[in-house]
Amino acid sequence: MEFVELYDDDIYSKSAEILKESIIKIINEKDLVVLGLPGGRSIVPILSKLRNESICWEKVHVFLIDERLVPITDDQSNYKLIKKELSSVMPSENMHPFILEKGQLDFGLNEYEKEIMKYGGSYDISVLSSGEDGHIGSLFPNHPSIENESDFFVLVKDSPKPPKMRMSISKKLLLKSSIGILLFNGKTKKKAYKKVLDTHVKVNECPAKLINNISEAYVITNILIDNIKKH
Repeated sequence: MEFVELYDDDIYSKSAEILKESIIKIINEKDLVVLGLPGGRSIVPILSKLRNESICWEKVHVFLIDERLVPITDDQSNYKLIKKELSSVMPSENMHPFILEKGQLDFGLNEYEKEIMKYGGSYDISVLSSGEDGHIGSLFPNHPSIENESDFFVLVKDSPKPPKMRMSISKKLLLKSSIGILLFNGKTKKKAYKKVLDTHVKVNECPAKLINNISEAYVITNILIDNIKKH
């Protein structure tokens, strides 16, 4: 495992730089990249910087790390947010939304599994942003979502963070990623960041610790931590 901890005041520029290098690396290896992106405030400035970079976007396919169970036109949709940032550079067919199917018991999870299977069944690069409690995607600490053993996606009906209905990459699917990039942005994430670095904390207590088990992992932060045993 390669674990690289990077401190940078300009967390967004550093994240965009690492993400660009990762995309180019995967393209050189296999000619196609499956990129997992989250929603949230942190991803917008990263994608804003990334779309100005020299990247062969025709070879990049974007899937979601997690999504609210809303239509893709809804303002709460992570896909809508990502599409707004990348639609000027990426072919529309390369952007793979989670389509909410209210008439199905799984709300569309099986269809999204079929979609990812068309591209190898795993994400090459997973971009994650930790919450204050250490959650990533919609995998929450001490919650059924992080205990779920699904090979692909998890249906979350009781999210501790609104809205309650969500879908998420499963921990098993996340751990298949070749490259993981995890952001800790701001002092409110300090407690979660400490937990990731603390060997005594378990994954179920801090899902962000899954980053430790991805073969090539980058933790990018603007939080300084001293005097703690790491990994």
